[in-house]
Amino acid sequence: MEQKGQQSRACKPKIITVFGATGHQGGAVARALARDSQNFEVRGITRDVQQEVKIDELKEAGVTVIQCDLDNVNNIRMALNHCDGAFIVTYTDFKEPDCIEKEIQRGKNIADACVLAGVPHVLYSTQLHTTKVKGIEVRHLVAKAEIEQYMTDKKLPLSCFLVPCYYENFFDFLAPQRVQGDNFILEIPMGETPLDLVSVEDIGEVARTVFLNKAPFLDKTLSLCGDKLTIREIAAEFTRHLQPMSFRDKPITVNDYKKKGKEWAVDFGNMFEFFVRKDQRYQLQHTKEIYPQTQSLREWIQRNCAKLRNTFSKI
Repeated sequence: MEQKGQQSRACKPKIITVFGATGHQGGAVARALARDSQNFEVRGITRDVQQEVKIDELKEAGVTVIQCDLDNVNNIRMALNHCDGAFIVTYTDFKEPDCIEKEIQRGKNIADACVLAGVPHVLYSTQLHTTKVKGIEVRHLVAKAEIEQYMTDKKLPLSCFLVPCYYENFFDFLAPQRVQGDNFILEIPMGETPLDLVSVEDIGEVARTVFLNKAPFLDKTLSLCGDKLTIREIAAEFTRHLQPMSFRDKPITVNDYKKKGKEWAVDFGNMFEFFVRKDQRYQLQHTKEIYPQTQSLREWIQRNCAKLRNTFSKI
């Protein structure tokens, strides 16, 4: 009877709790897992239930959305009850003066809750500690590295993703600027150094594989990548597929980038400087081995032409 009970439990879908489910990366992971309903039940955690459009999209995808106070360890632990795994990505709200302290504390709170709940597999989206590696302060990356270290110290059953910029960031902080008519420029301070990129949807699919196959990925960090292109090459791809819109690389220094006046400009400027000075070693081939359908930037643009045209036409 006991053996039969074990087999029955083994056949049940895994319950995965996804933090940051209304964001780019967490949302993609939640959707990818929910599509595989035979193997997964998904709880999507959000701090803000006012994001009605994103929450409705998650619910339509089959995700159970739960509001959670990330400043309350017991509240987080309740959201983790009886789950088989957790995907964690933390968010830096640059509009808050103490955003880094809050992000680190919330990441630690989630880690503490995972310990209390006995979560058997934690998948965390981390970053390199830029200050230790190159002496360059990129606060939102350092925060994630420090949270990873805390999780390691807590001896969580941990796998990590190291992710570059997303293709989807061309809808936000990587978006081009209109100069005249259908002519646009990309001002990203990378010079001739290729920028590593990946689609968040492909991150979701890799996460699905990791949760299905815990053993080979435990205590491992996967550096994900979908493409490596210079800003000039990126501009050429947009021009090729979004005509009559035309795009070009307008070189900009890190110092000039930092003066853009955005809350995140200094940290992102430092981030691009770090990318130029440190080989990120994002593993394009390994990513494709895990998920063969990983998209190149060209493929992603082709699949998203209408949305890109619509978005850029409003700039």
